[in-house]
Amino acid sequence: MGLFVNGMIGGYGALMAELYPTAARATAQNVLFNLGRGVGGFGPLVVGILATRYSFALTIAMLSLIYVLDIVVTVLLIPERRGLPLK
Repeated sequence: MGLFVNGMIGGYGALMAELYPTAARATAQNVLFNLGRGVGGFGPLVVGILATRYSFALTIAMLSLIYVLDIVVTVLLIPERRGLPLK
């Protein structure tokens, strides 16, 4: 699971570099990365609680649904900037 989770981090830098103006780019990337790390730190706790309450298989299925939802939201809400100049 860690292989797939850590593999998606490679695209975040490029994606965020296109979405924010140069003056705010570094700050925006640092804030977003660190907020994600802070929230993600609760992941093992939440997975443990859900696995004891339901089952490990159901918990992993829920996690998979969250990733699918994330992909759909990213595709629908992040604007395409191909060919546009960076600000």
